[in-house]
Amino acid sequence: MSDFKQTVPVPGLKARLKQQLRAHPLLWGVYWRAKQQIRRLALMRYFWYDIRHTYRGMFWRHQHVEVPTLGAEMLFQYHKLEKGLVMPGKRRLFGLEPAHASMQLIQRWRAAGHDLQDPVYVGAVETLRAYQRRLRDNELDPKGIILPQVDVFLQNSGDGDAALATPQKLVKAMVTERSPAATFRSLTEARRSVRSFLPETVPYGVFEEAVRLAQLSPSACNRQPCRIYLVSDEEQRRQLLALQNGNLGFGHMAPHVAIITADEECFFDASERHEPYVDGGLFSMSFILALRAQNVASCCLNWCVSPETDRRAHALFALPQSQRIVMLMAIGYAPEECAVPRSPRRGLEQVLISL
Repeated sequence: MSDFKQTVPVPGLKARLKQQLRAHPLLWGVYWRAKQQIRRLALMRYFWYDIRHTYRGMFWRHQHVEVPTLGAEMLFQYHKLEKGLVMPGKRRLFGLEPAHASMQLIQRWRAAGHDLQDPVYVGAVETLRAYQRRLRDNELDPKGIILPQVDVFLQNSGDGDAALATPQKLVKAMVTERSPAATFRSLTEARRSVRSFLPETVPYGVFEEAVRLAQLSPSACNRQPCRIYLVSDEEQRRQLLALQNGNLGFGHMAPHVAIITADEECFFDASERHEPYVDGGLFSMSFILALRAQNVASCCLNWCVSPETDRRAHALFALPQSQRIVMLMAIGYAPEECAVPRSPRRGLEQVLISL
């Protein structure tokens, strides 16, 4: 018979203290609340990590020449010209600052010896060429404020390629059940940011179907935090769009504006601080494509606003504070002859990286 005796582990000091506290509900409650507060404070390091990354990375240094950053700034500037080229209403002189900035960035790209066949660079040159044609053909610059400078700049830029011209006509999605891949490709290529809308309202059933499909988007642990607040009243749309800085000249034409939100209460702590935007972006893209499949156009409107503006929007529509606004979206039917920016994409080799 074995003399082995099973030993019972002696509780550590921490465990013994917990046992003592549990015997006194009031003290246990104080301990538990304090512990939760300390844990929440400890999670603040996640936000400090974000602050450091934002400080280091989200900053365009003066005269930078790296391809990703220089390309991003070039896209940012000449897309302003693209938007002006498709803006509805009376044609007028526009885009003086982005035209100057685009020419400077193109010159910096050339001086750095970067690829002159890069889609972003070519897109910048072709957009300037379209800007030049618009001003010249419509006599929008009789005082020669910008057109002579653009003429001189483009003298050594070749003749251009008609296939790369901007703007372009909005194409229709060709839907077929025979090839899902071809259907998705057609639908995706037909999805463009539209900045001209008919006054006709979109039936509510169309929105219901689009949201029903968007709800199939992936979300963290299938928590489905996204909501859509649909604003169709003209005065409410005006008030909402006044808080957003990217809809001037066309936003008022959209018969509907969606506020897309993600409920922060669906996430348990600061380690999930990016999830409202990740889930919100996935949901929004599905919503956009579901609308486009029903021949409804849209334009995403960024929600890059101050805390004060964000609070005003929440107050204006009585949105719960837990609803984090991800973006706004202008929605409606596009005119038959609707122009959209060509908006060239980066080269595939810059996006698909094999490790």
